[in-house]
Amino acid sequence: MPRKRPTIADVARTAGVSIGTVSNFINGTAGLKEGTRDRIEKAVSALMYRPSSFARSLPGRAARRPKNLDHLPRLLVAGRVSVDFLCRVDVLPHRDDRITASHIDKALGGPAANLAVAAAGIGAPYALDVELATAVGQDPESDWALGALSKLGVHALPIRNTPNNRLSQAIVIIERNGSRTIISEPFELGEVDLTANLDIQPERRPACLHIEGFHYETMTASIARFHQAGWKVSLHSAGLPKSARTPETFTQMVKQIDLTFINDVMIREIFDFRSRMATTIEEVRLMLSRIKQRGTVVLTLGEFGAVVFPANGGPQIEVPALPVNRVDATGAGDSFAGIFLALWLHGASLDDAARYAAIGASLTTTVEGAQGYIADFATLKAAALANNAVMAN
Repeated sequence: MPRKRPTIADVARTAGVSIGTVSNFINGTAGLKEGTRDRIEKAVSALMYRPSSFARSLPGRAARRPKNLDHLPRLLVAGRVSVDFLCRVDVLPHRDDRITASHIDKALGGPAANLAVAAAGIGAPYALDVELATAVGQDPESDWALGALSKLGVHALPIRNTPNNRLSQAIVIIERNGSRTIISEPFELGEVDLTANLDIQPERRPACLHIEGFHYETMTASIARFHQAGWKVSLHSAGLPKSARTPETFTQMVKQIDLTFINDVMIREIFDFRSRMATTIEEVRLMLSRIKQRGTVVLTLGEFGAVVFPANGGPQIEVPALPVNRVDATGAGDSFAGIFLALWLHGASLDDAARYAAIGASLTTTVEGAQGYIADFATLKAAALANNAVMAN
């Protein structure tokens, strides 16, 4: 049998240190005590460990994190970044049809990346230090995505290599009425905890780990680890595996997570709610009232806004969406969660966080692409004032 190549985890176990400490040793990103360094060097030698070429490339590929952000609340988002190909058509074609799109454009996408970009785009007075723990390849598209994220204020941590060694791709077909169909290739990292190798330390500032639904099952151990370090943990249910879409798993999830975002389609699927919107909201309220010591749950309703069910069991908060001409709804839920988190981490009320998040999500739908409209807080505030004036008249 061929000898299994040693991993960074093997080195950490042999040296009696954390994986993050070994990573710091390899990349020279933090000072280590002499005794710790000696133990790691001996483990590396004994195991004949050699970092992969991908791992060695990371320090040069990831942009250095600006030091002047340390005073801001920290948001670490774990999940996918992709390249999206946007196609606009009049109507989704039938089987065997051949049609011509008005255009096909390339854009940055992926639920986690969309959320991170929305959170970073808010700016003062709700500016954040935003990081994205993700997986990329060694192809030009991956380099393009990392550069684009950096320009948008997101510090990417490419801590995993994709199985096919290239950036994940998706095709977004947008119809004239704003409906969209998304075709994405498998993101084959379901068994990977994207934060397992991160050496998480307590922060003197508000800090939150945000988990993409795709990774909930593999990151349950990290939830406790981040909580122990004093971090908050939030989750967006988009991509939640089928095995996790049960009443029992949902109940356990909202007990673990400080802030859960879930849309009405998924909550109906999990609990088999078949009633009209208003009745469904009441059913969700009753269901959550029976769960003790849970986190805050935000139910998003698309063009109808959102409802917040506070962790303390207080009255639910209902916020409307902004009336807009919808062009493309892709990423609206991601934008809502990113904007909400920016205000929440700064201590804003749940009412304000939800109200401005609903406005930002609505504006996102007025252009093509999940990141086509990145609103700062001044824009959100102006839109809120303009809408209030219209409603008053």
